[in-house]
Amino acid sequence: MINNGVKTLLDRLKSSRQRIILDEDEQADYVRIMHEVCSGSTGKPRIMVASEFLYQYATRCRIRKYPEERITGSQRFTRGDCGKIIGNEAWPLFFPLRNHGHICVDYGRVLSRGVSGLSEDIAKMPEGTNKVAFTQAILAFTVFLDRHDWGRLIDRAPETFHEALQLVWFVQVFLHLEGNAAAVSFGRFDKYMSSFLEKDLRDGVITPDDARELLSCFCIKCCEGDESQNLTLGGAGDVLAVMLMDVMAELHIWQPSISLRVNSNTTNEVWNAALKLCASGSGMPSFFNEPVVSAALRKLDIPLNRAEDWGIVGCYEAAPAGDSYPLTVAGGISLLEIFWDYLYKNSFTDSYDDFYSGFKKYFQMYYKNEALPGFRKKWEALRQNCTSPFESICVTGCFESGLAVEEGGAEHNLFGVNILGLGSLIDSILSIKKLIYEEQEFTIEEVKQQLRENFPDRRLLLRCRRLPDKFGSDSTVSNDLAGDLSAFIAGEVLANPMPNGVRPYPAFFWFGQDINRKTGPSLDGRLDNDRISYGCGPGVFLEKMEVTAILNSAAFVDHSSCACGNPLTISMNRNDVAGIEGRRRIRLLVEEYFRKGGFHLHFNIVDPEQLVNAKESPEMYNDLVVRVSGYSATFVNIDEPWQDAIIERTKLGI
Repeated sequence: MINNGVKTLLDRLKSSRQRIILDEDEQADYVRIMHEVCSGSTGKPRIMVASEFLYQYATRCRIRKYPEERITGSQRFTRGDCGKIIGNEAWPLFFPLRNHGHICVDYGRVLSRGVSGLSEDIAKMPEGTNKVAFTQAILAFTVFLDRHDWGRLIDRAPETFHEALQLVWFVQVFLHLEGNAAAVSFGRFDKYMSSFLEKDLRDGVITPDDARELLSCFCIKCCEGDESQNLTLGGAGDVLAVMLMDVMAELHIWQPSISLRVNSNTTNEVWNAALKLCASGSGMPSFFNEPVVSAALRKLDIPLNRAEDWGIVGCYEAAPAGDSYPLTVAGGISLLEIFWDYLYKNSFTDSYDDFYSGFKKYFQMYYKNEALPGFRKKWEALRQNCTSPFESICVTGCFESGLAVEEGGAEHNLFGVNILGLGSLIDSILSIKKLIYEEQEFTIEEVKQQLRENFPDRRLLLRCRRLPDKFGSDSTVSNDLAGDLSAFIAGEVLANPMPNGVRPYPAFFWFGQDINRKTGPSLDGRLDNDRISYGCGPGVFLEKMEVTAILNSAAFVDHSSCACGNPLTISMNRNDVAGIEGRRRIRLLVEEYFRKGGFHLHFNIVDPEQLVNAKESPEMYNDLVVRVSGYSATFVNIDEPWQDAIIERTKLGI
């Protein structure tokens, strides 16, 4: 049951009517201090500027305390309108102190070493600029703790569940302070927190109700400032995993984004808590197939023990927890745009096999000559301009190497390659195969002209939209094409390392681009700028959407090569998951999809009519939470294009 203190916090949160909780005064402090530090930074290494800013902010920021908050420290300073606060001419000074985010640091090491232990580790580093910056950053952190009345955590490691939870939150705040970035995620939360909880419960330090209250306060805090703070559960710590999922089901809030690692040993107790949370309609948890994700990380030459110890970053991206710099959503490619170029820049024979093999060769050339150079440039820009001292303190490998994370200091350096439109591409190739090469209804030149003019001949458009065997129909034709094409594309990404041992790793999703990217018409039946298929799911013109058929088709995608994320969303009406049988159905769908090799699955439990009504009368639906992509949000506070996309997907069942 929610006690009065938590209810006060929850009411305050939900009455704010904000998508993420921000504070204009804190944002103004943040930007002004940043501006002051950057204005006097000419000639200084970026890492020193960042550490100076951390110290100045920790010393001068305003601190607000509420008696109900058992977890203190605010990150409501993020995403300030710099132009509005300090003038647009100052923006170039501010922007360089942003970093990429999208990381889960080594919270377990922070908890075991404590702040004093981290200071000792810094003292052992080789002399140089990085050591000076790391030293100032940890000093800033101690000032921040002391000003929040948590000075006892400066000289010793945390001893209780409350202390550990508070220190994790302070680290989270400081990571956002340093980078003002998104998707700073908690990694294997139950693994590093369970021992504190179980010891306190065993010793009578806290009661289960006390623990639930602390977790409630922590989760409410996570609704501040960043909407993609992923928290991974599973494997170790069933008590904490169950308790946290129960708390999230009761609170019905949108952060943190709960991800659950599933394997054959997942207990019924964990399953029941996960299904209860799923049925609550918050879009959580995301289910991840533990052995498949680990296998995908092994293809990056990550040792077995580290490949098995992964957390989810941001939306769906897996990375070894604590000792990696995953750089997820760093680079992206649009399959439909590459396919468009292939069509217009080549002549074709009467053989479909030649056409298909020709596309593979074209993709290979494009990736090596066009995409990879841009990825290398991105990595180099981050190395030169975005070095982050506090984040580096919290990532294992940086003390030992003496390097910041952006310089390659982590044990495992990755680069996420986001690949857009797999389902749309499969259906486009299928149209070529059937309408041109098999049935000969159109010539390749006629089709190219139709694409140039956005399908003036609606006969071709309708044929493309109504073509049988589309991806998601569980047709052998499209399933085999999905398996071959995804393995080839993912294989090209994996086969081309970047300098300094950086390993690109693929994902068949590109956050937001299925909605926002302006893409020309395509032969799956899309008109100019229509939405593109999402994740590893089907396109929007699949005539008969059946859950089992969609899952069967998606299972053919090469999930074991795509550690950076292969999402699949299924939408269901609330009646579909009501009661024990409804929840049992969800579990069976997850288990069967994972048995066939699927990577990820989550469910939006909402009625399409409810979404339409919420868009028309938002004041009546302030508590409606939906899954947007890899995170959840209140439906009435998301942008209209996203609302329309979610309504369309929900009607289709995806």
